Amino acid sequence: MAAACFTHPIDLIKVHLQTSSGRARALSTMRQIVRESGILGLYSGLSAALLRQGTYTMSRFAVYDVVKAAMRHPDGTPLTGGEMAIATLCSGVVGGVVGNPAEVLNVRMQNDQALPQHLRRNYRNAIHGLLAMLQTEGPRSLTIGLTPSLIRATLATASQFVSYDLLKTRLLVAGYPDSISVHFAASFIAGLVATTACSPADVIKSRVMASLRLPPFGNLRAAATVPGVWQTCADIYRTEGLRAFFKGWVPSYVRLCPQLVITFVIYEKLRKTYFAHYK
Repeated sequence: MAAACFTHPIDLIKVHLQTSSGRARALSTMRQIVRESGILGLYSGLSAALLRQGTYTMSRFAVYDVVKAAMRHPDGTPLTGGEMAIATLCSGVVGGVVGNPAEVLNVRMQNDQALPQHLRRNYRNAIHGLLAMLQTEGPRSLTIGLTPSLIRATLATASQFVSYDLLKTRLLVAGYPDSISVHFAASFIAGLVATTACSPADVIKSRVMASLRLPPFGNLRAAATVPGVWQTCADIYRTEGLRAFFKGWVPSYVRLCPQLVITFVIYEKLRKTYFAHYK
């Protein structure tokens, strides 16, 4: 959540780029947001971003550590690649399911400024947005984009956690002390790996969550107004080409790199404090 407060403006710009079918630029998008909503417009949807971190990221970290601990070898040998894959799969699935409602809300609130006035949802905060979604679209609105969200969560966990663990282990074996500099270097490179691996699923997820409008709750005969995930993939590829799946890569990395650095540094400090006092 501390990292989200720092990187939210970059995440906002990234969502605007990913949900745009044109060739918008990061700087021009930022200027447009500031011109229309002021500096505080760059923090639109912050409450949803904090809710997302408090559900999605918390679940991923917790499950990943629990599964790794359950598979730890008695002789102390490192986990194999397959065992790490199982840990990331479990972590990604749980995180994707638990964090999906906040993910939908986060994308919608960040994308609201890019919509015409008559299409804006105007959620005041995360709680108001969740209640509005349940009242107008029903419980199934909380599962919008769940498939790409699960794929992205699994890819994110594998690319972030595994690459961070492997890089940190290599640095420690090479003789570097377990310090902030090692955590910084490992998380910096993990951000590069994670951004590239997650970009296509992130673009698809943002498109689906931002544009999908379910019929009013109770109107079961009405259909959603936007195609499903695979149709969205086909439409993006047909109209915008393969490069569209990597839209917003630069702001994604600019956001993810400091977010991972802050997250892992704080995480390592908290973990050391816990083991020092309670183990």
